Amino acid sequence: MTTTLGSSLDLDMAKLELDEYGYTILENQIPRDTALRMADRLMDIMEQEESTTDTYRYLSCLYNFIDPSEDELFLPLITNPIVLELARYKLGDGYQIGGSNAVWRRPGVPASGLHSDVPLGFFAQQGLPVPENICFTVQCAWMLTDFTYENGATLLLPSSHLMGIPSKWLDSNGQEIFMNDRVRLLRKELEEGDPNNRLVAAEGRAGTVVVFLGAMWHRAGANTTPDEERVGVLTPYFTKLAEAKYGMGLHESLLKRVVKNRMPDIVKKMCLRVVEDYEDDTWPPPTY
Repeated sequence: MTTTLGSSLDLDMAKLELDEYGYTILENQIPRDTALRMADRLMDIMEQEESTTDTYRYLSCLYNFIDPSEDELFLPLITNPIVLELARYKLGDGYQIGGSNAVWRRPGVPASGLHSDVPLGFFAQQGLPVPENICFTVQCAWMLTDFTYENGATLLLPSSHLMGIPSKWLDSNGQEIFMNDRVRLLRKELEEGDPNNRLVAAEGRAGTVVVFLGAMWHRAGANTTPDEERVGVLTPYFTKLAEAKYGMGLHESLLKRVVKNRMPDIVKKMCLRVVEDYEDDTWPPPTY
């Protein structure tokens, strides 16, 4: 199969890596100058938005913030044929998209906590068994600037999608509760310096995307550089069985209805929900 830039890519190998290691890195999926242009534009937008800290900025669903004239620039982040085939391979037909969230990690930002993606932690925290026979999420982290270990590239624990999820939470007294002892011990090792170098940095030049399973243990690395901005976009795909609000917590990351209506058919098909579907807290969730 051929990438959007015409360079050959072994799709069978990418699928094998996703199955065995839980992730695959696809280089050269967007021209580097285009990726850098996206990063500059998103930093401009995020400068106008409220930020969590001086070193960390986040934009939920970038398509709700850009001008319609900019759709063509940003659409390759959610219509890349290689990524969509990997999503279909793991999630089946009828998968949905929710997200396209921009993340700007500036020099000095610390590493994030180890986690797996929603809704796996939801099951554990509710005291429910975690399903092991279904892939809920295929996550894609687009590198719009160069990603290196030093500037905070995503850190992945290879093959951890085959293990128990790394969940912990606080009880009513503020005490940590771990999913099990194996989680507690391995989290302790990784969070206290990873002495055995188990975590792998997903590094690449701007225009690269790392595709990984939501069940993987992962974290954003610390940006220890003096002057390198690290800008990426997360485009998660979910099984059609997933409900974006209940257990997923992603309803604010969905497209607005007016934005969905201007999207090409390939995107509309993946948008099973829009922001306006969640104007109240009705339970059970709406059916589709």
